[in-house]
Amino acid sequence: MILTLDISNTNIVISGMEDGEARFTFRLSSDLSRTTDEYAALVSFSAAACGAELGAIEGAVICSVVPQLTQTLSAVIQRLTKQVPLVVGPGVKTGLKIRIDDPGALGGDFVAAAVAALQSLPLPCVTIDMGTATAIGVLDENGSYIGGAICPGVAVSGTALARRTAQLPNVGLQPPAHVIGKSTIDGMRSGLIYGTAAMLDGLIERIEAELGKPVSVVATGDFAASVTPFCRREITVDEQLIMRGLWLIYQRNRRG
Repeated sequence: MILTLDISNTNIVISGMEDGEARFTFRLSSDLSRTTDEYAALVSFSAAACGAELGAIEGAVICSVVPQLTQTLSAVIQRLTKQVPLVVGPGVKTGLKIRIDDPGALGGDFVAAAVAALQSLPLPCVTIDMGTATAIGVLDENGSYIGGAICPGVAVSGTALARRTAQLPNVGLQPPAHVIGKSTIDGMRSGLIYGTAAMLDGLIERIEAELGKPVSVVATGDFAASVTPFCRREITVDEQLIMRGLWLIYQRNRRG
């Protein structure tokens, strides 16, 4: 079993992967103020709660958009498992052809999602990672990563709306019964849920127009299951997409 870590601006998702499937998963908040000792205690406690034996871990792989936490979690995993984690970045074998202006700048989460999508989806395809940001990646008919789009995440949009207005509150992401909200709360929920769903539908339509071909679509991340049911497009939700991509990358780079 190997550990896969996806470090985002909001959460750190850690899974134990075996044969390409997650045997356990837990989440920690991304907090730059926490020390290595604090994260080591949290990882140990969470793994034990999942029934995982960290001493039996054979390796680890990390994708991260928070460099400070990359260093901290790398040290934590090395301390707890005696394994040096592989960090997705330039020089790591991914099997992915990246056709953008600066391939080295592509986030490891984009890379992992694309690697997993290549294995399981018809091409061309679109990956959507719905977390702090809504990150969209595009693979062309040859399996090359050719770019994408980055939008504010649904929770970030709701928080910004509440903070920048005098009378609008923070609201949950429960979908209202109707697009036309009958109250301020339902109106905000409609904008967040149905508005994000419509944005995804529209972007996918424009991507297809630019490619000149229909695409398959897969979504992952904290808010994928909340939003995609309200999209008019067929979108597969795969909660393990990034973790499976990290597992595949680890297999391509494992020693021996």
